Amino acid sequence: MSGRLKLLSGTAIAAVAALSLSVAALGLALPMLVAQAQENTVQRGPEIQQGPDLPAPQESAPHAAGGSVETTDSAGMGTSDGAAPSTSDPVAAVPAPTAPEPTAAEAGAATHQPAAATAEAAPPAPTAPASIAPAPLAPVVAEPAPQTPAPQTTAPQNAAVEAPAAAPAMTTAPATAEAPAPAAAPSASEPAAVAATPEPVVVDPVAMQVSALLEGKALDAIVTQKAEREALAAFYAARGGTQVFTAGHEISPLGKAVLAVFATSAADGLSPADYAVAAPKADATDADVAGTELRLAAATLAYARHMQVGRFNPARISENVDPTLTPPDPAAVLALVTTTPNVRGALAGFAPQYPGYAALKAKLAEMRPEQSAVAPPQVPQGKVLRPNMSDPRVPILRARLGLPGEADNLVYDHDLVEAVKSFQAKTGQPPSGIIGKGTISAMNDTGERRVGDIIANMERWRWLPHDMAQTYVMVNIPEFMVRIVKDGKPFHETKVVVGKPENQTPILTHDMEYIVFNPSWNVPPGIAKKEMLPRLAADPYYLARQGIDVVRNGRVVDPSMVDWSRGTQGYAFRQPPGERNALGRIKFMFPNKHSVYLHDTPSRSLFANDRRAYSHGCVRVYEPLKFGEAIFALGMPQDPWSQGRISKQLGGNEKYVNLKQRFPVHLVYFTTFVNEAGSLVSREDLYGINAQTKLMLGLDGARRMADRGATTTPAR
Repeated sequence: MSGRLKLLSGTAIAAVAALSLSVAALGLALPMLVAQAQENTVQRGPEIQQGPDLPAPQESAPHAAGGSVETTDSAGMGTSDGAAPSTSDPVAAVPAPTAPEPTAAEAGAATHQPAAATAEAAPPAPTAPASIAPAPLAPVVAEPAPQTPAPQTTAPQNAAVEAPAAAPAMTTAPATAEAPAPAAAPSASEPAAVAATPEPVVVDPVAMQVSALLEGKALDAIVTQKAEREALAAFYAARGGTQVFTAGHEISPLGKAVLAVFATSAADGLSPADYAVAAPKADATDADVAGTELRLAAATLAYARHMQVGRFNPARISENVDPTLTPPDPAAVLALVTTTPNVRGALAGFAPQYPGYAALKAKLAEMRPEQSAVAPPQVPQGKVLRPNMSDPRVPILRARLGLPGEADNLVYDHDLVEAVKSFQAKTGQPPSGIIGKGTISAMNDTGERRVGDIIANMERWRWLPHDMAQTYVMVNIPEFMVRIVKDGKPFHETKVVVGKPENQTPILTHDMEYIVFNPSWNVPPGIAKKEMLPRLAADPYYLARQGIDVVRNGRVVDPSMVDWSRGTQGYAFRQPPGERNALGRIKFMFPNKHSVYLHDTPSRSLFANDRRAYSHGCVRVYEPLKFGEAIFALGMPQDPWSQGRISKQLGGNEKYVNLKQRFPVHLVYFTTFVNEAGSLVSREDLYGINAQTKLMLGLDGARRMADRGATTTPAR
């Protein structure tokens, strides 16, 4: 028994030893087989990689007893040891296990093979079994494989042992196919993907200085108008302070263009010195350039504003100077000037678009060369001179008009009268031959004075709304005329009576809205206080004789029952409709705070006079029915009113007719203008407004700085 056990033990030990030798031999042969398979895969290339659907080859298992390899053909028939392998078996077709030297590519691939795959490919070291049952074989491929069953020690020698299925990767792809390939170097045609490096921020030092100036108090000295300061701040904030009128440390092309316009501003009656900005000097700092940039921008805004609404607030002259100014939007000015291809044309658009302004501008260009001419003899003012009168000024008049005559001849004779008529016609005055204040003023006019008058009147054209209406009514106070203009052409004109110097007709613009037939006259409080109270205190029935009622709470009261020494005390004065009514039979309403309007008058004889300043501020119209017909034609184009239809409304109670279409009424003050014949005409400065305008503009010899701030300070 013990002998049999020893025999069995020896047999088992011999079998285990034989099995260990077979495993060791297989471990040595497998790396060579894998290398050869890789070489075949590389040579076959895409053909092998196209075959994932090929059946997995069967790898034979080692013989249980002798360690020889037995293969099975495609029919499942076993072959004897040493038989020729089937050509259909990829593994059997591998040459002898003498591995060639690996190529450089293979060596590189093997180098990059993951450590796990390499470790699994290494053959296990043979160890003595701890028991009769041997340990299962370790897998020899990268992919996990079924565990090989332990060999049966009692199996017959010829029994075939089923081999574990080999992974398809062994025959269809290199062993390194399972490992992630290393990052390939970028080709020359394909740039490498690299992490974006942030570009360094370029800081513009001048832009920083511009922003600093806009935030500080220094801007107040450059720009005096709040709206313009805000527009500049917003404009440069949106640009990050980037220069526009300068470039680097020089004036930019845009800056040069605006400076060229400023240099010719005298053609529009402006002063180029008000917009002078010096170019940066060679050693200018960034702060100096920033100051120049903002001064040019501020000068551009000031120029546009001066062109459109003038250089000072007209209300500084008088409370009766109350025009409706329409200044340009500073933001729109900057946007226009910095984007237009025609800077000069863009800035010219801010000038008044009225024909009267253009005519004065043309005359200014003609008059300036005459300023250097010798001044004519000055004729003293005095009493009105009529034909055949004697006056010591007659010799001076002859010298002024270039007529011969004896120095002791003081008679205003026929030849001199004809010369005066010719002069009056040339200067736009009625050729009556009567020499009054207006004629003498025109004779004493020098080139310098006329230039100043032209500039002052051009300034007052800027007081009108910038957008010229297609239809408007214009009353020129010093001329005592009213004109209706339609589509830029005269539609109707007639004579008017305006306010006295102590009761001035105001300068304003408001829309014509309605017409009143048979109006009542509600005496304005100012007239009641200044003119009527003193008379009522002396004669309570003074107003009654004028057809004017004293009214309180809508009821007519007896004026003798009122103590007028205490003032008006809430009493009002009203003249009912009728022939004696101060407003006549019709009035034309353009509501305004000054309570003035155009109207008829019972005092029609006053229209025969050349100087017609008689009213309390309202404008009396000559031939009001003709004027009313023209107003209705424009305000009621679908329902025209003839003079006959208008006359049927006269008499009786008040009647109101609202106009369907409204249009502006301009009460203006032009003492110098160009008439229809193209002659420069001068009129009396009735209210002194022209003299005040010249004083404000510094045209009296004193230099006045524009209200733009200290922008003429040169930059370094």
